[in-house]
Amino acid sequence: MSFLVGVSEAGDILGWDRRKVSTYHLRGVLPAPVVNLSSGPIWFRNQIEQYKEGKELKVRIYYYDGQAVYECKLNQKRKKTDFSPQEIKEQVEASRLFKKEDIEELEIAIEENEFLVQFLSFEWMSLLHDYGLLGSEYFHLYLHRYTVQHLKYSEKSTEGLGES
Repeated sequence: MSFLVGVSEAGDILGWDRRKVSTYHLRGVLPAPVVNLSSGPIWFRNQIEQYKEGKELKVRIYYYDGQAVYECKLNQKRKKTDFSPQEIKEQVEASRLFKKEDIEELEIAIEENEFLVQFLSFEWMSLLHDYGLLGSEYFHLYLHRYTVQHLKYSEKSTEGLGES
């Protein structure tokens, strides 16, 4: 099972045809691809699987900047709500509330290459990016520093497994 998927494989995972995947990608509905090749976008398999799960779970994502609460949707601008942070915690089922100061601390940790950042999952970082909470520059810095590290480690740890 490959960890990278193109339009066809993404369609298989989502239960869609190639045209629908391409259309949704062009509209910015799907997660940002890792790379856009001339043959089409390429995603990590986990990105597409996570998108599918998130779509099915209907978890609402909120952001609190210290003054107002915003509802965040996949690859869309934040929409201001009338909720208070307390109301989100008490009344809105299946929701996550992220605070501005927490996101800023994460961005600083990524920028300063702090040790603990390597233990954050790609899926979590991708979710924060796709909902507009983590800036693209920080997400790409995370990808560059940590996913390449993990791939190198995986290759080393699997060397010789198939050899007899």
